[in-house]
Amino acid sequence: MPKRYEIVANYIADQINSGLLKSNERVLSVRQCADELGVSISTVIRGYELLQDRRLIESRPQSGFFVCQQFELPQAPETSKPEQRPVEVSLGKLAMRIINSPNNNQLIQLAVALPNIKVPAVAQLNRITAQIAREQSRPHQIMTQDNISDYDSPPGNKHLRRKIAQRLLSGGVKVHPDEIVITTGCQEALVLSLNAVTKAGDTVAVESPNYYGMLQAIETLGLKALEIPTDVKTGISLSALELAIREWSVSACVLAPSYSNPLGSCIPDERKEQLAQMLEKANIALIEDDINAELTYDNHRPLAIKSYDKTGNVLLCSSLSKTLSPGLRVGWVVPGRWLERVQHLKLCNSGANASITTLAAARYLEAGTFDRHLRQMRQYYKRQRDSFLQLATRYFPEDIRISNPQGGYILWVRLPQGMDGMKLYERALEENIAISPGTLFSVNHQYNNFIRINYGQETIQNLEKAAILLGRLMREMMALELTHIRKS
Repeated sequence: MPKRYEIVANYIADQINSGLLKSNERVLSVRQCADELGVSISTVIRGYELLQDRRLIESRPQSGFFVCQQFELPQAPETSKPEQRPVEVSLGKLAMRIINSPNNNQLIQLAVALPNIKVPAVAQLNRITAQIAREQSRPHQIMTQDNISDYDSPPGNKHLRRKIAQRLLSGGVKVHPDEIVITTGCQEALVLSLNAVTKAGDTVAVESPNYYGMLQAIETLGLKALEIPTDVKTGISLSALELAIREWSVSACVLAPSYSNPLGSCIPDERKEQLAQMLEKANIALIEDDINAELTYDNHRPLAIKSYDKTGNVLLCSSLSKTLSPGLRVGWVVPGRWLERVQHLKLCNSGANASITTLAAARYLEAGTFDRHLRQMRQYYKRQRDSFLQLATRYFPEDIRISNPQGGYILWVRLPQGMDGMKLYERALEENIAISPGTLFSVNHQYNNFIRINYGQETIQNLEKAAILLGRLMREMMALELTHIRKS
């Protein structure tokens, strides 16, 4: 249930979004709103503060509250058009350069795709972890729970696997806990899955642009990547994928169908079924990255492609890294018909998971507060998205294009024509702003004039500071480019 001040904020926001309240129009006074909704003045004040944080209303001295100037949001980037041929991946050095960029207390971090961890749920998780450590550090205590000094060998903690199986039901996936393998984060789940269904030299079809962690995994395993055109709203082009698998020998397809990184696209459910059937018929394994699915803004988790899997052809991978705590390093894979192979690879790759973190994750999920945490984070990320889109509209050049995702906390930004995202990254870093250059998300270096932005971690104040500085840098680079053109 939303808090009372959130009800106040939503009441005014709905009037603004529906057009009943126009730009620069006066909003109900605090007392009028309190009387109309039957709440206290302090509740209205807090609700109005939330609306100000969301850049929907502003306070004017001696005059009251008014609707902020509403801007028309930029268009979304066009459907990608990558070169469609298998390519060897060589992103390792660039990725490490970005990841190891200097960090300091003044840095506004918009680059890494990490969630906001300054939330009560993470504090609760930390308390649970500390409690487990205290319980099992007492001398001569008879262990009644899992012993954190033992290996958490594959398939992993049984209590955690049971809770994961229950949570997967909301995505339409019905599996027994014994069909789940616990991993060290989603990245290991993806690597194990790739390793299970391919061999060195094979070709893997991927969305374009694509998460650089996946591209690095393909590189490490000696595979080739085949980039497929992808729409910023509806995801991978099924027709382009069908043509590609006819033309090339494809061993696997890796997709993030629900709020992909970096596009934020979400494949409609009916197309997910078509996709599952297409790849099953072609005998091509589908590795599904489901890590952002529970961060949907409308509180209705999208169905997983795995829910349409009839033969065990889909390997579903996910973790708690985006929804709860990246440092927990708890992930999982539902490998389908490759279960035995994945378990063996897990044993060879890392032997076991950290027992204390898998037990802490199990106890946290058993506490029954995760869904409430997710509802809060969905609302928070949606407010952050709306705020940053307004800021970008206000401060960025007019000819940019920005995605408008319905889940997650990532934006994909097409810069003005001819602008180099890598140069913008370097200049922004000098101003203590970290962004991700678009070239990192393609094996063909397709996206030189794109950047990726994480709007989920920083405060609204820092997001505004970053938007102002990035807008200034873009205009300076545009002016410099125009000067060069005139001189030539």
